[in-house]
Amino acid sequence: MTTESSDTRPAGGDQSVDRPAPTEPDERVPMVEVIEHLLANLDAATLPLDVPGVVAARQERDRVATQVRHHLLPRLRQVAAPVIVVVGGSTGAGKSTIVNSVVAKEVTTAGVLRPTTREPILVVHPKDADLLEGHPVADIARVTPQEVVPRGMALLDAPDLDSVHAANRGLADELVELADLWVFVTTGSRYGDAVPWARLHEARERGVSLAVILNRVDPTALATVRRDLFERLETQGFGSVPFFVIADVGPHEGVLPAERIREFTQWLTVLGAKSQSRSIIARTVRGAWPALRQDVQQVAVALEDQRRHHLSLRNQVRAATTASAEQVQEGLAAGGAAVGAPTTAWLAGASSGGVLAPLVAAPANLVESWRYRRATTARRAAVASLREVSMSAARTLISEACERAERAIRAGATHSAGGSQVAELVSAEEAAAARTERLDLLFSEWDEVVAELCATLTFGADDAGLDEASKAALVEVAAIGLDGAERAVARLLSERGSAVVRRLRTDLSTWARVAVEGEADVFLAALSTLGVDDGAARSLRLRASELKGYQ
Repeated sequence: MTTESSDTRPAGGDQSVDRPAPTEPDERVPMVEVIEHLLANLDAATLPLDVPGVVAARQERDRVATQVRHHLLPRLRQVAAPVIVVVGGSTGAGKSTIVNSVVAKEVTTAGVLRPTTREPILVVHPKDADLLEGHPVADIARVTPQEVVPRGMALLDAPDLDSVHAANRGLADELVELADLWVFVTTGSRYGDAVPWARLHEARERGVSLAVILNRVDPTALATVRRDLFERLETQGFGSVPFFVIADVGPHEGVLPAERIREFTQWLTVLGAKSQSRSIIARTVRGAWPALRQDVQQVAVALEDQRRHHLSLRNQVRAATTASAEQVQEGLAAGGAAVGAPTTAWLAGASSGGVLAPLVAAPANLVESWRYRRATTARRAAVASLREVSMSAARTLISEACERAERAIRAGATHSAGGSQVAELVSAEEAAAARTERLDLLFSEWDEVVAELCATLTFGADDAGLDEASKAALVEVAAIGLDGAERAVARLLSERGSAVVRRLRTDLSTWARVAVEGEADVFLAALSTLGVDDGAARSLRLRASELKGYQ
C-alpha cells in the first residue's frame, strides 16, 4: 500500500465548508416535529402498485427516508454529536489506508483483496463516543474510540461505491446519505469512473459538504493527472471543493508516514474545531432543505400516480363485468332460462294425457276429472321437479355470465403490470367460492320473496290439485320465462298471479345483473389490501410546504 502526501489546494478553497455559519436556528423544535412528521409520511408511502416507474419511485422514497432517518433527524435531535466524515470512493482507492494513517494506527482492514472494507469502521475521540449513542450510524458501523481523532469529528471508512457485492454498494450509498462531510477518494487510474462522479453530484444537490483526495498517483504523471482532475472538478462545478493529492511512492506496508498525510489531517483538525464543525453541520442541514423538498414532492407525484392507477383499475374491473351483466339481465327478462331442459320437461308433462295437462285446461268430462284427481300426488311432484329443473337452468345461466365476467376482468388486467398484480392476488378457486356464496344468497332471498308474494295468491274455481308449495313452484317456473307455466298461472291464479310472475321475473333479472357485477368484488377487495392511500400524496405535499419555511 504505497502513497505519500504531495500536493494540496488550500483547504480554505471550499467557502461553504470553512466559513462559519449560524448554528441552531430558533425554529429547532418545530423543525424537528416537521421532520418527524415527514418521516412518518414517508414510511406510510408504500407505493404498492406495480405501475410504470414505481421501482425508481420506491428507491427514491427509500433514499429520502434513509436521509431523514439516519442523518437529518438525528442531527436535529443531537446537535452536539461530532461531524460525521465519510471517507468513500471506488474499489482500491486506498480509503482504509487513509483512515488508518489519520489515526496513526490500523483500525480498519487495508489490503490487496477486494473489497477490503466489509464492516464500516467509525473512529471517534473517546470523549465524543457517548454523543453517538443512539445515533443510526452506530447501528451500521463499529465505533472505535481513538485519542488521536480530532474532537468534534468522527471518521468513517465506508465500503466501495462500486463494490462487487450489492450489499456493500447499498451500505456505501446509505453511509453517504448520513454524512455531514463526504471525502471522495479516487486514484490516478480511477478518477474518470462514472459512479463516484454521479454520487458527487447527488451529494452536492443534497447540500452535503465535500472534499476530494487524489490518491496513489504515479509521481511521473502527478502533474498531468492533478491538472486533468482539477479541470474536471472545475468543469462540473466542484472547483471550490478542498482537493488533496497523495502521490504513490512504491511498495508500502501499514499506515502512511505522517508527513504524507499531514495536510489532510491538519485540515480535519481545523474542521473539528467547534466553530467549523458547527458550520459544516449547519450548512449540511440548511443545504438539505431545497433538495429534500424537491425529493418529497417527487415522492408525492409517485403517490398521486398510484392513486390514479388505483382508481383506473377499480373502474376497469367494474367495467369488465358490464357486458356479461347486461346480457344476463336481458336474457332472463326475455325468458332465456326456460330454453332447453325446462321447456322439454314442461312439454313432456303438459301434453294431452300428461300429468301436468290439468294445469293447461280444465277436465273435459267426469272421467277426465276423476283421472286428474287420482294423479294429484304425481302432479305435485312433477311441478316440484319442474321447478328444480328451471331453477338449475336459471342458476347455470347466471353462473356462466359470472364466469364470463371473471374472464373479462382477468383479460383486461393483463394490459398493465398493476392489473396483473391484482389478478394474481385472486385465485380461480377464490373467485369460484365467492361466486357460489353470492348465488346461494341470491336464490335464498328469491325463495323468500316468492313465498311472501305467493301467500297473497288464491286459486280460482280450479286448483288442479295443487297445494301451497306447488302453487309457489308453478309461479317460480313461470317467472323464469316458461310460456306454458305462465299461461297456467294466469288460468289458475288470475291476473294477480300474472302480476306476481312479472314482478319476480324483473327481480330475478335485476338481481342476476348485480350478481354478475359482483364478480368485481373479490378483485376490488384484493386491490384494497394493497393499501393505496388517497391522502398520502396530500400529506407529503403539506410536509413539502412546511419545509419551504426553513429554506
